Amino acid sequence: MIETYLKSIAVAGYRSYGKNLEQNRIDLKEINMIIGANGAGKSNLISFLEMVSFMMTRGLRNYAARQGGAQSLFYFGTKETERIEGELRIHDDNGKKEDIYSFGLERSVTDQLFFSWECISYQDKWHSIPYKQNYGIGHFEAGLSDSRDATARTLRSYLERLRVFHFNDTSINARIRSNANAADSTYLRSDGGNIAAFLYRMKENPDELPFYNRIVRHIRMILPQFFDFVLEPDFNGMIPLNWRQEGAEEVFGPHQFSDGALRFVALTTLLLQPQTTAPMTIILDEPEIGLHPYAISLLAKEIRMASKTSQIIVSTQSPLLLNEFSCEDVITAEYDNISQQSTLRRHKEADLRGWLEQYTMGELWVKNVLGGLPL
Repeated sequence: MIETYLKSIAVAGYRSYGKNLEQNRIDLKEINMIIGANGAGKSNLISFLEMVSFMMTRGLRNYAARQGGAQSLFYFGTKETERIEGELRIHDDNGKKEDIYSFGLERSVTDQLFFSWECISYQDKWHSIPYKQNYGIGHFEAGLSDSRDATARTLRSYLERLRVFHFNDTSINARIRSNANAADSTYLRSDGGNIAAFLYRMKENPDELPFYNRIVRHIRMILPQFFDFVLEPDFNGMIPLNWRQEGAEEVFGPHQFSDGALRFVALTTLLLQPQTTAPMTIILDEPEIGLHPYAISLLAKEIRMASKTSQIIVSTQSPLLLNEFSCEDVITAEYDNISQQSTLRRHKEADLRGWLEQYTMGELWVKNVLGGLPL
C-alpha cells in the first residue's frame, strides 16, 4: 500500500479544460487508467501534470516555450481565459495529513507565464487549523521550487518525483538508442535516454541486482531470443545498450531492437525498478503503442506490480489493456461539444454490475457503455 499519493487533481483554464476548477476535479487511486476519444483531453491532463513537474525545477518558462508559448496553453486563448488554475492534493498516510499545492498562472505581454498566486497548505491529525504559506504574485518560476520551509521541501520532494514518461520516439536517432553516460544513472529519464546507464547501475549494485534480473526475465517472456544485456562503459564512460541472444556469442546493438521491443524494454525497466529509485507517481501516455497483445497483457501485470510502490496514471486507447483492470481503476475523458470543454468521470462498480457479468471493460468501452467514443 502506498503511504503518500496524489489524492486529487483540479485544473481550470488549461487547454481543453474549462474555467470551473471544481467541475474539473478528479479523485485518484493507486491505478488510474484514462480512456477517451482522440481530442477528449487525456493528453492535456497529462501535459498539465508534466507542467507541474517542470515547475518544481524552475522549468516553467522552458515548458511554455516548448509548447509553443504561453498563449497555446490557455483554454481558447487568453481572449477567452484570463487564468490557468491548478490544485493538487497529496495525502500522506504515515502522518495522516493532506498537503495542498494551488496556483494561478496568467500570460505576460512577452508571452510568458507568471504566477497570479501560489499557495501551499497542510493539515495533520495533531492540528485543527491548517498551516498556509503564500508565495506572492508576479514571479515567473514557482516559489515552492526555492522555499526552505520544511513543509514546502516535503511537498516539493513529492512533486519533483511526479514523472511523465514518453517512450514513443524509438527512431534511429532517438536518445533511447544512443550511448548513455555511466554517471547519469540516478533515475530513469523521461525519454529513456539513459536506460543503458540505469540498467548498468542496477546490474553492478548487489542490492539492486534482483530487480535487474527480474527485468531480464520479463523481457525474455516477450523476446525469447533475448539472453541478457551487455553493458560495458567505454574509455569515455559511455555505455551502449548492447545485448546478446540466447546461445550466441555475437553482441547486438540498440539499433537491432525493433521499435516495439525497445519500448517494452523501457517500460519494463521503468515499472520493475527498485522502490528507492522509482518516481512517486508514474505517468504514461499510450504505452501500448507497438506492443504485441501478449506484451500488453504482461505490461498490465507490470503496472499492477509497480502500483505497490508508485501511483500509476496511464492514458490508453487499448481495449486489451483496459481488460486487465477493474472498473474503478478507469476514468473516462470526454469532450462536450455543447459546452466545448473536456470532462473527467471515474466509474463505479455499482453502476456497471449488470454489464460486468457479461462483458469485459474493453468490450464495454467499445460498446460505448463507458463513454469515450467519438460519437
